[in-house]
Amino acid sequence: MLTARAVIVMTIALLALAAQQPGTRAASNSLPSVSPDGARVVFLSDRDGTSSVFVIDADGRREQRVTHGGAQRARWSADGREIDFAGEGPDTGRVFAVAPDGGNRRVVATVAGRSPVLSPDGKLVAYLVGPWTSAALAVANRDGSGAKVVAGGRTTAWNPAWSPDGKRIAYTYGDSSRVLQVHLVNADGTGDRAVTHMAGEEGSAQMPAWSPDGRRLAVQVSNGRSHSGHIWIVDLESGAAQKLAAHAEAYLDEVPAWFPDGKRIAFQGNRSGRMEIWVMTDDGSGARQVTGAER
Repeated sequence: MLTARAVIVMTIALLALAAQQPGTRAASNSLPSVSPDGARVVFLSDRDGTSSVFVIDADGRREQRVTHGGAQRARWSADGREIDFAGEGPDTGRVFAVAPDGGNRRVVATVAGRSPVLSPDGKLVAYLVGPWTSAALAVANRDGSGAKVVAGGRTTAWNPAWSPDGKRIAYTYGDSSRVLQVHLVNADGTGDRAVTHMAGEEGSAQMPAWSPDGRRLAVQVSNGRSHSGHIWIVDLESGAAQKLAAHAEAYLDEVPAWFPDGKRIAFQGNRSGRMEIWVMTDDGSGARQVTGAER
């Protein structure tokens, strides 16, 4: 006869085993990027326990797996013919390109750092170097040559995003205030400036995304106290900032990605209870779920 302690131990073991089995927990679908024609969205899903690249039509139909594990954030190439993504583990300094159907996978850039992001013309790579507590943003040629630190080091720099013309980089800036802001810097390291000025009660600004015309940034503002997140849009000329779909509920709208028409934004959100890809207009209206929704 089993003792009460033995039953508890067995129950814990069975729950742990179940947690390792595919399909026993809700998948997280995250980190969207919209194709240049606006028809498809690439995203990452950990439904099998590791991050893989998937593509889905912008209306939520025809989901297709592209890779099997080992991927960081994926983005469409400028011509929409390929998907670029950074590897994980020993491949964190390499950028891979793959066709949307999963074919013709190859390495297109290698740098001595992590989280690499190709410039729009594919000639340069922005990436991170140094410890996370003082990460620096570097730029190099796609073969890793000509590397130069352009931001961070004594402060922190994360989440680089190239402007559409490839001349500037938006990034997440962190310092001793513990409130993250978004900065812009020229690709040669000059002209660094803050473009968000979020108060602490609003939260930290991060994960910048350029509008197609290069005039606006969509950013994620995360508030750890309220466990909520909002997408904001910042006009780069005037500095005006607008919060989209304001809510008091403890859910997250995060990681914006623009549609090519400049009128819609894809983002990850847990409004439905789990992290999924959503789309809304650039004024915050008309939000609809793309992944994980019944059709």
